[in-house]
Amino acid sequence: MSLSVQSRKYAHFIDVTARWLGAALVACFAAMVVYVVVSRYLFSSTPRWAEELPRLLLVWLTFVGAVSGFIRGSHFRAGLLDLIAMPAILRKSFDVAAGLAIFVFLAVFIFTGTRLTSITWPHETTALSLPVGVFYLSLPVCCGFALLGLILKGGRK
Repeated sequence: MSLSVQSRKYAHFIDVTARWLGAALVACFAAMVVYVVVSRYLFSSTPRWAEELPRLLLVWLTFVGAVSGFIRGSHFRAGLLDLIAMPAILRKSFDVAAGLAIFVFLAVFIFTGTRLTSITWPHETTALSLPVGVFYLSLPVCCGFALLGLILKGGRK
């Protein structure tokens, strides 16, 4: 098996794992919201984690979903470049430039997210006394997996 085929399998594994994790987070998020609504309106008692925990899951869900979006190349594109840049070589050069921009974007987010996580880790959340950095940890972790998946896949498409 060639290295290219093997690395694409690893990228596919990261994508599938991100989608399954995202599905589990959506299910947990939905169950929590239903539980909070039921407990608030039927039992007149709101759990103390009613805002904090769903927010944490939503943040992680957003970035886990982005991992799959980057690897699959399914983020929104207007598609106008194909109409404007007619020569294939021009489209290819724009595609390479976009790939480099994505690489820089993810690298900056990994660096910035790591710094934000380390700065906010000592602080605790109000309701659950979790480190605040848990919210920001999703940024470097998920951007790191997105970058790894793109590198293993061999580009954007």
